[in-house]
Amino acid sequence: MSFDDMLNDVVILVKKDGTIAKEGIKAQVSKGAIITFDGSLPIEPGDHFVRIQESGLAEDYVVIDPGYTSGIGGRAGIPNHFQSKVRRSNAPAAPPSTIINNLHGANARVNINSTDNSTNTTITVQPLEVAALLEKIKPHLSALPEEARSKMQVSIELVEAEIRSGAGKSSVLMEGLKSMKVIAEGAAGNLVAAGIGAVIGSLIGG
Repeated sequence: MSFDDMLNDVVILVKKDGTIAKEGIKAQVSKGAIITFDGSLPIEPGDHFVRIQESGLAEDYVVIDPGYTSGIGGRAGIPNHFQSKVRRSNAPAAPPSTIINNLHGANARVNINSTDNSTNTTITVQPLEVAALLEKIKPHLSALPEEARSKMQVSIELVEAEIRSGAGKSSVLMEGLKSMKVIAEGAAGNLVAAGIGAVIGSLIGG
């Protein structure tokens, strides 16, 4: 399964002035974040992503941080992408006809008149972030003590299985990362283990 297969949503990028920059963008939408693999998108703070639900209702997300991330090589082959931090507008979802004036043709525009001052403090992890982290960790496993290396490999395989399943539940990935961090911390005195623990901690917030 490629990373692109994990993108189950389709969004529209709307610029701050209401101009539609691009339609039909494959994405992964989650609370507080939208991941897209099109590194050429002109995403700026204040832009909007609009997702149309199966029911016809529209969800409006305001971009806080575009989150452009350079890709990495190796087996994963992760391309340049965006892990955009977003927030929902505070307007209730409404039929596309009341939000989207024209989705086609030259200078297509969307009228979005809503703000949201809420703050989200929940820590979540995205499958793409976790996969990229694992690719950074795996080349250094040989430097770990044998017991820690064996346990770490098992945890990595379990996390990768969750990602490949297409579910990639944040709670499951978070527990896997916490387990790996505990294993790294258990290899006291090993600099590589300390580095792995620190990198994982930076992602899971502890």
